[in-house]
Amino acid sequence: MFELRMAWRETRGAWWHFVYFFVCIAVGVGALVAVGLFADHVNRAVTKEARGLLGGDIEIRSSHRLTDGGERVLADLAGRRIATTRVSELVAMAVSPSATGAGSQTTQIVELKAVEAAYPFYGTLKLEPEQPLDRLLHPDRETCRHPACFGAVVQETLLFRMGLGVGDQMKIGQARFLITGVVRLEPDRMANAFSLGPRVIISRQGLEAADLIKRGSRVRERHLLKVPEGVALEPLRADLKTRLKSESVRVTGYRDAQPQLKQFLAQLSRYLGLIGLTALFIGGVGVAMSIRAFIREKLKTIAILKSLGADSAAVVRIYLLQALGLGMLGSLAGMATGYVLQVVLPPLLTNAVASEVLEQLGVSTGLSVSSIVPLVKGGLLGLLATVLFAAWPLLSIREIKPAVILRQDIDATPATERSVRATGIVRWMRRERLNVFTAAALGAGLGGLAIWQAGSWQIGLLFIGGLTLAVAVLFLAAKCALHWLARLPRFRSVCLRYAVGNVTRPGGDSAGMLMAIGLSVTIIVTVSLIEKALIREVGEARPNDAPTFFFIDIQPDQTEGFVRLVEGRAGGAKLELTPLIRSRLHRVAGETVAAEEAQEQDEDRDETKEERRRQWYATREYALTYLERLPKGNEVVRGQWWTAGQSFPKPLVSVEEEAAKAMGLDIGSTLEFDIQGTTVAAEVASVRKVDWGTFSTNFYMILSPGSLDGAPLTYVGTIHVAPAEEIPLQQAVVTAFPNVSAIHVGDVLENFGRVLDRLSLAIRAVALFCLVSGALVMAAALATTRYRRLYEAVILKALGATRALLAGTFAVEYLLLGLIGGAVAAWLSSALSWLVLTYVFELPWRLHWGVLLLGVLLTMALTLSVGFLATFRILGERPLSILRHE
Repeated sequence: MFELRMAWRETRGAWWHFVYFFVCIAVGVGALVAVGLFADHVNRAVTKEARGLLGGDIEIRSSHRLTDGGERVLADLAGRRIATTRVSELVAMAVSPSATGAGSQTTQIVELKAVEAAYPFYGTLKLEPEQPLDRLLHPDRETCRHPACFGAVVQETLLFRMGLGVGDQMKIGQARFLITGVVRLEPDRMANAFSLGPRVIISRQGLEAADLIKRGSRVRERHLLKVPEGVALEPLRADLKTRLKSESVRVTGYRDAQPQLKQFLAQLSRYLGLIGLTALFIGGVGVAMSIRAFIREKLKTIAILKSLGADSAAVVRIYLLQALGLGMLGSLAGMATGYVLQVVLPPLLTNAVASEVLEQLGVSTGLSVSSIVPLVKGGLLGLLATVLFAAWPLLSIREIKPAVILRQDIDATPATERSVRATGIVRWMRRERLNVFTAAALGAGLGGLAIWQAGSWQIGLLFIGGLTLAVAVLFLAAKCALHWLARLPRFRSVCLRYAVGNVTRPGGDSAGMLMAIGLSVTIIVTVSLIEKALIREVGEARPNDAPTFFFIDIQPDQTEGFVRLVEGRAGGAKLELTPLIRSRLHRVAGETVAAEEAQEQDEDRDETKEERRRQWYATREYALTYLERLPKGNEVVRGQWWTAGQSFPKPLVSVEEEAAKAMGLDIGSTLEFDIQGTTVAAEVASVRKVDWGTFSTNFYMILSPGSLDGAPLTYVGTIHVAPAEEIPLQQAVVTAFPNVSAIHVGDVLENFGRVLDRLSLAIRAVALFCLVSGALVMAAALATTRYRRLYEAVILKALGATRALLAGTFAVEYLLLGLIGGAVAAWLSSALSWLVLTYVFELPWRLHWGVLLLGVLLTMALTLSVGFLATFRILGERPLSILRHE
């Protein structure tokens, strides 16, 4: 009870000493809780709306129409009271008879979805006006004003781009469609960040009238099943997989719906949480500084307690209880802050997903039983961080002697710090085993917190290792910069001399401040550098002769007319046509690929990176082609490419280098492809290195000529045209060949840049917590030296210094801190971005002077602002009021 009473008295009597302590913990915990609650809300929404995300209890998905045998299997389900509905999804071109409005266009690529009357079985399809979907897709003749017109509901984006409105007509394929409504929310639309165009929903009758689906057309067929209550889903799913095995379909239950969405959101929440943990660790530095400064001010109190019989352990417990109490209050405040701030994350991340999945899920911001977990976890992380960062400065209490109360001039530096300088690190480690143990416990504790937050020991250890390395580099760089600054010749200007002396004085906290601010700025600048590099690689690195358009779904009987039309309007440019068909691997080197492996694998599964990579290559869908000549940007690294006109006794295949490495393929290995139920075996003849940056039609697998004879091929065409010819060419193609989709490469790249910018915005929003923590550490360090600065300022005033001179001195000091911290952060962020781009994205690295310079300038502005806010009151103090106390 004595220790509790003393801890309460010390806190009550000097609560203002711990404001920064309190806020540092609150900011870090707030970041963790906000991200944790967001992840919890998303998980609950995904679980609750799992059937809506799929559209049914079971989905049968394929890239082609089912055979008559497959249709009979589905027809048999009606006898078991299982309802079915069919959904077809494909890319098409919409044509406006007359576009109105500035910037409107007459053609637009769209993502077309044809549905039946029963769609959707589950989930809420929000439309405007609020009418049944089937009624909007089948308008009456008077409303349509055309004898063969069908209804369509569209995303509002289409109306903006084409200058249309509800009640206007458009043409898709061979059919006319009346826009009868706007799609606000579509529950089963995949989280596809790189959507090619706005959604348009039509009826199946409208799709048949449009005549878009030809032999071999790229279309995704989905058969949704609604199972009566009491029927077990898993046996039914297994039965359908067995009966439809020859159809090359994927049968999925609602519990496995949207694996890409789940993986994307889980990974994003994990890494945002680690950034929040970084903010908490930076705040921990502020905790350690606050406690160290408080102990320096309490030297006499501690000495008196020791002289009255209190041992060091009892005094340490007093201040540890005090730190725990403050840490608990800070954690509670952080929990409340995180709860408030978590409403900010969904809008940021919703903008990062083109299909507005988070809004579709109806992600709530209320509390539930499961929400207690991230709240409690954030609070516990705050308490543990408080203990870890408070332990080291509290150990210095053991070195404080009772003689402090008898001699004013005793060296107040703890003996621990003096002994390290005097005896060296090795001898000090042998004698100060408790300090060494505490340091080891601190490192182990931080590692444990990182593993707990990441949910994976590999990611946790990688994070804490990278953070430790970054902190060490920042600290050493800051020390070197301060050492170099201290060795400069004395400045004649009093302002400069005093500012440099404040930054480089022995026993100061400049290195700690620079480390905290530098780490915060490093995270934000690194994100910006990586974003710039990715956009540059996709945009600026695009070759001058890269295709302007990709034309897909060109039918074999359309090729001659299509070539004549395009080349006739392209100003002499040549159209490249490439045959293709979609397939999956049936056997790899004699080993059958299991159908269930095709589902997306979660990163938390006990699989190595190599196993997941092999599974991805083995189970993905491939676009196959046959070519006589080696494509542009391809280089044979093993084996030989076939010669033109060569006859082949059996099909040969050339495999991309990374795919061959992942699947363990070499020259002579065999691959067996499943092409719409028919298998084709081929022998690996060569391995190619592909330059994917050429923007040409590159392939993982290229077969020898003749291997795909008789297969339902389609063609993809590429052409490069001048900007002035783009719109006329696109309109001419859509008019003459309504089933052909024209994908504009520039629009896709622009969409990529926009999504990447929004994702980086969400990451930077959480990284701002780190910046706030760094600013708080600086403010805490300045607050702890307030009396020293006040005393020096009044002495200078007494000697004739003006307020302007003192303000200039402080400004130069803070600008120096910002310059050093920003420069070190710029150097470290450049190194980190080089590592990530070189070894993760395998992209070239380039120095972005603009981003780095902006980072340094903003760091200087931050330190100047925080410094003046923490010390501006010193300028108004009168010398006499301070000197009377001496």
